Amino acid sequence: MLGVAMLAAPAAAQKSSCASPAGKCFAVTVSPLTPAQGGTVSFTFTVTNEASTQQIGSFQITAPTPFVVTDASVPSPGAVSHTSSSALFTNLSVAPSASITVIVTALLPCSGSSYQWTMQVKQSNDFSGLPGNNFQLDPASAGNLSGTPSPQSCSLGFTSDGQPTGTVVSPAVITSGFGSSSSGGPVKVAVLDGSGQPITNPAAIGGPVTVTVTITPGSNPGPGNLLGTTTAQTSGGVASFSDLSIDRSGEGYRLTATPAAIPGQVISASDPSNYFTIFGSLKQCQASGAPCSASLSSATTTGTVTTSSVTSPGSLLGAGIGGADYSCATYQSFSDPFSFDVFSPSGAQEGAQFSASIDISKSTVKSSGRNQAAAWQLCYASTTDFSGNAVEGTYTAASDPGAAVIGGVPFNTGLLLACSATQGVPPCLQSRAKVNGDVVITFLASGDPVGRG
Repeated sequence: MLGVAMLAAPAAAQKSSCASPAGKCFAVTVSPLTPAQGGTVSFTFTVTNEASTQQIGSFQITAPTPFVVTDASVPSPGAVSHTSSSALFTNLSVAPSASITVIVTALLPCSGSSYQWTMQVKQSNDFSGLPGNNFQLDPASAGNLSGTPSPQSCSLGFTSDGQPTGTVVSPAVITSGFGSSSSGGPVKVAVLDGSGQPITNPAAIGGPVTVTVTITPGSNPGPGNLLGTTTAQTSGGVASFSDLSIDRSGEGYRLTATPAAIPGQVISASDPSNYFTIFGSLKQCQASGAPCSASLSSATTTGTVTTSSVTSPGSLLGAGIGGADYSCATYQSFSDPFSFDVFSPSGAQEGAQFSASIDISKSTVKSSGRNQAAAWQLCYASTTDFSGNAVEGTYTAASDPGAAVIGGVPFNTGLLLACSATQGVPPCLQSRAKVNGDVVITFLASGDPVGRG
């Protein structure tokens, strides 16, 4: 790599606290002093010649154990070579009172131990000569060769292109995006350094890391079992999981990745993944604008979600029962919550708008001992704020009791207003119709919705 450094012009002599009998002393500053654990860090060393007559011709910088030196640089006409443990700088000719800046790049371990660099500085340009040829470190600079890694430890993290997305129950595979054949990429977990950057050099972590993924505690709405190959080793710092599945539908699943213990290394478990839905069914819409439907059933109601105005050929409708435990503030909940959304062939279609209908079966409602189907309304949850009825008002997840947290994500809740009262802005109720005692509620949906009767 190229180093940003220069050989400074001679300056006024600096007062030294060094007690060298020969008056040959040097001062040094090093930055950074709190580098990222597990990262590849470029350390800048500025060395100042405090002697009155002799020049600094060469020096060697030895890295702390277990740092691994990967590169070094020096301004011309200096020369540099390095091993995995040290860097040798020659042909420097640093005049009295002048300074030189060099760079040593090193790979740091995933541990928080304090460390100490060492330096040997000589008058000769070729790093030769008897010990009397050596410069001594100014005691005022001794602490500058010490440091402590940043408090942020190495950790695991789901990659931006490896976050799990919704699909249907097992044996369908959880991927980072799916189509009609669940053809998205695998779920991926990376090892991150203390600054949150991926670690691609296995030497920083002592080789490959064994990673296990599990359903995050408290985020198992099914409750489901995570199936497939849940343990994998990293390659290039990334572990891939290509056959994960969950056997129960639910809204608000999340995954967590945990590393196996590595002697001398500290790697933390990941933050939970993005939440995702496991649907009970996933239906393909055959052509642009063609409706498709997915049936739902629970102990208290049955229903069919039917979409219209689907924008992409090959789009899919996902529907599932269970998982999101919430209710509208002034409305008693009778049915299990059900989730639904439309997906493009390449993955989740964030913010998609579509019409949907829920069929509330009179016979199922009566057999459950609940009210007549005609009395039922739609309690709705969405990540986007929307207006409820006149009593409930507009709900915001930050403060209103009508809000819900599903899978760690804030949702807004409320009974749907008629679309005529919202100028057609979704979500809103388009119509209620009674058909042979059953009730069909048709509404305009948007985004990432969850509903319940």
